[in-house]
Amino acid sequence: MVIMPLLSIVVPTLDRPDTLRHALATMACQPAHADCEFIVQNNGGNPEIARIVADLKDERFRHFASETVLTMTDNWEAALGHTSGEYVAFIGDDDGLMPYACAAASEMLSDRNIDLLSWSAYTYHWPSYYHPAFRNRLLAEIDLTSSVKRLSSRDELARIFGFQAHYAHLPMIYNSFVRRSIIDRMRAIGGRYFIGLSPDVASGIANAALTDSFIRLSRPLSMAGFSQHSTGHALFFETTDLLETPRGARDFGPIDEDPQLPDLNALQLFIAKDMLVLKRLLLADHGDVRLDFKALAQALATDINHRPPLYDRTVQTIGELARTHGFDVADIIIPARLADRPPPRGGVRVTGPNRVVYELDGSALGLNSIADAVRVIAQFVPDQGPLDPAALKAPVSSPVLGVKELEFAHGGAGVAALIEGWSEPEQWGTWSIGRNCVLRFEVHPIPSRPVELVLACRAFVSDGNPQLRAACRVGNGAPQQLTFSREAFAGLRRLMLDPAAIAADGTLTISLSLSDPRSPADLGLSSDARPLGIGLERIWLDHDVRAARGE
Repeated sequence: MVIMPLLSIVVPTLDRPDTLRHALATMACQPAHADCEFIVQNNGGNPEIARIVADLKDERFRHFASETVLTMTDNWEAALGHTSGEYVAFIGDDDGLMPYACAAASEMLSDRNIDLLSWSAYTYHWPSYYHPAFRNRLLAEIDLTSSVKRLSSRDELARIFGFQAHYAHLPMIYNSFVRRSIIDRMRAIGGRYFIGLSPDVASGIANAALTDSFIRLSRPLSMAGFSQHSTGHALFFETTDLLETPRGARDFGPIDEDPQLPDLNALQLFIAKDMLVLKRLLLADHGDVRLDFKALAQALATDINHRPPLYDRTVQTIGELARTHGFDVADIIIPARLADRPPPRGGVRVTGPNRVVYELDGSALGLNSIADAVRVIAQFVPDQGPLDPAALKAPVSSPVLGVKELEFAHGGAGVAALIEGWSEPEQWGTWSIGRNCVLRFEVHPIPSRPVELVLACRAFVSDGNPQLRAACRVGNGAPQQLTFSREAFAGLRRLMLDPAAIAADGTLTISLSLSDPRSPADLGLSSDARPLGIGLERIWLDHDVRAARGE
């Protein structure tokens, strides 16, 4: 009887032996007792790659080759067909596994009580990366407590489709172990597992759409590498016309146009195409998960200086989106033109309790490959404690606004109220990144008389933008004004809440319209390109209105 492994880790590759050998080195050093197999899918059958795998003399590695060069999505599907594990993960041929990855995953998944085990990977820009400022850079945010959370798949999808969270937060097969039953369900619905132009992102949307929740580790099991071979970075940063070249045709095949989207080879538009395909296929009945075209336009604007040669074309694309989908282009905050892509920050910084970000110069550390980067950062990563999936709390999707403070920091109970116009939560709270922002809560019980809504918040103001004004509507009430200045940029702000503004079902929507959000990059203060406005820390209700006013 053939015993199938618990884990299958797959590396699809195409003529990249120089980076592949280092990716395979991080796999070969996985402990022998880990229950896993390694699949190398050699697109086009490069004989040097076959020799590299054979020279490892490790029976856990299985090599497969296609006779001709397949598109990226077809090659990934072929690779998936060779796996036999209960759980499957992919890594790129310039990525790496952390030394503890397979042992930790085997321990956590051995009871088969988890459908999706996900993480946010560390990142490494190889010395061969196209942009000199990013070469040999290692970025790792380390949680010293190695926390584990259960997240709502639907809530994460809503944030991704609303361009309020980076697609890397999806439970992609690139940063997750995916149970085979999910893969089989997707194949039954779509005829195949990998669909669309970006198979990694599309897999994350499909995995989330087919599950109620997933487990996210703060201790990554892999490191994402960006080299001269990285298809996405070559397409969206290094060149402006890759899709028109033989390489573009080879990697993506024919690309169907979508009348809802302009024709620009931007990362956000590529992802949006796959969102629309998978929305129709898997999420047609889920109105809370919808592509926000206005937020898509703002995402294009925020990253506009990542590709300076396409600045004018991106502005034109934003205008096309506005005309097609009926929003005011004046609501989109477009940064001033920069001469070059904003550089990385560098250094070591504390981002919150038990969280440290290392952004290191690999040249100073003697790094030359992903295997070197993995080895160095592994020294800083704490051990993972025991994982009991049954003990993890179910995600809460509707925050209840009351006298107890709701926090907007990373992992805070208020985060689920961030509906539109917000960035990803940080350790202190969450910044707004749009001219118009929306919060939504439940209020139970509905108060019998007016109460005050208290915001602990801050605003991004500086010499370049000394004042920020916010027109706030609490429910359907009259606008209320909040003003921030350099002298009074943080603290408590109060809004009146009339019970009549709360819907009959207890739902309360708060809308904010900001005067002139600016980005630190636009003002020459840092490389942060987000148009920052209000930063929310906490919110609660104060029922003693007179006392709050000092009466």
